[in-house]
Amino acid sequence: MPAPKEDFFFLPLLYRWMANLQLWRISGYLLVFLWVSLFLSIGTLQAQLILSNLPLQRGFGKIPLVSTRTLSNWEIPAAQKAATIQAFCSKLQPFFRKHRWKENPCGTVEWHTHYRSTQYNPMLYAEFGTGSNTTLFLGGVHPDELTPIHLSFRLAQHLHDHPELYRNQDIRIIVAPLVNPDGAFTSPPTRTNRTIDVNRNFLTLDWYEKAHTSWQKKNHMPRFFPGFFPNSEIETQFQIFLMNTYQPTKILSMHAPLGFYDYDGPDEAPQPGAPREFIYTVAKKSNNYRVVNYAIFPGSLGNFAGYERKVPTITLELETNDTTKVYAYWKQFFPGFLHSIQHAFSSPVLSLRK
Repeated sequence: MPAPKEDFFFLPLLYRWMANLQLWRISGYLLVFLWVSLFLSIGTLQAQLILSNLPLQRGFGKIPLVSTRTLSNWEIPAAQKAATIQAFCSKLQPFFRKHRWKENPCGTVEWHTHYRSTQYNPMLYAEFGTGSNTTLFLGGVHPDELTPIHLSFRLAQHLHDHPELYRNQDIRIIVAPLVNPDGAFTSPPTRTNRTIDVNRNFLTLDWYEKAHTSWQKKNHMPRFFPGFFPNSEIETQFQIFLMNTYQPTKILSMHAPLGFYDYDGPDEAPQPGAPREFIYTVAKKSNNYRVVNYAIFPGSLGNFAGYERKVPTITLELETNDTTKVYAYWKQFFPGFLHSIQHAFSSPVLSLRK
């Protein structure tokens, strides 16, 4: 008689599997399943409650724009200026040591300040001499360009130590050695203050039309971002404050590392004391440094002060950011600085006030 066929129907197989399986394993799996389900349900509900209670405005970052209405918020109270400057000078010493600069950055100069940065760093400047022939020196606008910072602080100390260069000569010099302190104290130092290139942020006549278009040609690189609005940065307002307060007859701003002098400003035919002769003499006294006619940018200092307000504006581009070369740069460029200080134009330039 043939052997009975194996029963392969579903229900008998299920009964057989349940009969052979230990009941404690089933209860264990079931308990784990219930705990996981409960945990996920509570977590989802809690997340929904948290998200539903968040105010919408917390999804947007605040932009600390500067305006005529808020500008006073950036002023340092008179009673706090001395202590703020002292603390900042102490903060600068490790910065100098890091780059193997042996000098005390603030030295014995009598520094002034008016505004503080977003990170509460004071923006320093010093005044030397009295007179109408005023030269404004700017350094550290782009703090990742390190070599101009050293030259600017050293210039201020040298002027303090040698008052015979300007005393009783109708000469005044203003030195702002670190226009953008916040960018200097990031690690590594950055071109911007936090998000804005402050040398593209001045309210020039072409800013609204061309500033963002020019930035797009830079492939939207953050280091060249001109800002959401012109004159929106306290570093920009600080430079305007110096220009409006001291009415410079010429401006020299130090940068790196393109390796030339660039001139922006009046373009009269060459004559004694004319601006074009001024820049070529400065370059000659700087060991025949190269002079170029570099591009003009929306929102730049050269555009704002040089072209629109007719104040002769020189941009010195040092050749490198090599911090070991600052002493050689001092020897090369100080004769040009001295000529800038002592040069007087035969005809007055237009006022910066508009």
